Amino acid sequence: MRISGFEWDDGNILHLALGHGIEPEEAEEVFAVAPLFRRTKRGHYAAFGRSLSGRLLVIVFKRKAKGLVRVITGWDMDAAERRYYQRHRKG
Repeated sequence: MRISGFEWDDGNILHLALGHGIEPEEAEEVFAVAPLFRRTKRGHYAAFGRSLSGRLLVIVFKRKAKGLVRVITGWDMDAAERRYYQRHRKG
């Protein structure tokens, strides 16, 4: 999946930071370090990956025109998500 950039505003920045303790930079790092993508039931996408600090995260996002990504939410992977990520990631 080709990502050209990220769409951030106060709404999604605050939701990630206050609700989940994730900074925008950490969310972007998940996309930079070999993420695993999966389609969600609601038609969005989930990126499973590791931040540069080693944190295992799931970032839910919407794909917009020209490869732009709008992050909707995110969280630390639970045990089942870690197993899924370890089993399906490349490398």
